[in-house]
Amino acid sequence: MSSREIVLPYGTITDKKLVMRFSAFDIDLPVIAAGIRERMDVLREMEVAFAGFGTEVPQNISEQSPAVIKAFFEYVGTDGDPTKILKRVYHLVWSGMIQEFPSLNEWAEAKADLSNLTLAQAEVLRARRGE
Repeated sequence: MSSREIVLPYGTITDKKLVMRFSAFDIDLPVIAAGIRERMDVLREMEVAFAGFGTEVPQNISEQSPAVIKAFFEYVGTDGDPTKILKRVYHLVWSGMIQEFPSLNEWAEAKADLSNLTLAQAEVLRARRGE
C-alpha cells in the first residue's frame, strides 16, 4: 500500500482514482450498475468519470472465494481535493445502489429465474456431452 493510498471498507483511493470492490456473492453487476447510473448526473457535476467495471477471479474459485467485481472512477477536475471528492463518490454510489435495489419479491423472482437458467444451461451441456 502506498502512502498516498486511502483504504475504505470496500475500496481504495489512490491519487485521483477510486476502485470500489464488491463480492459477486453479495451484489450482482446490474445492481452496481443501477446504483452508478442513479448518481451519474451528480458524479459529472463533481467532475468524476466512471471508468468501467472489471472482474477479479481468484486462482481457485470455490463457494468460499467468489469473484470480485470492481468499479473504477477517476477525478478529472482540476480545482478540488481528489481524495475528499472520491470519498463522497464512494458514499454516493452506495446510496444509489440502495435506492435502486429491487424489492424483496422482485429480487427473489430474479434469483429464481437465474437459478432456472443455470439449471437449463447445465442440462444443455450434459446433453452435448452425451451424459
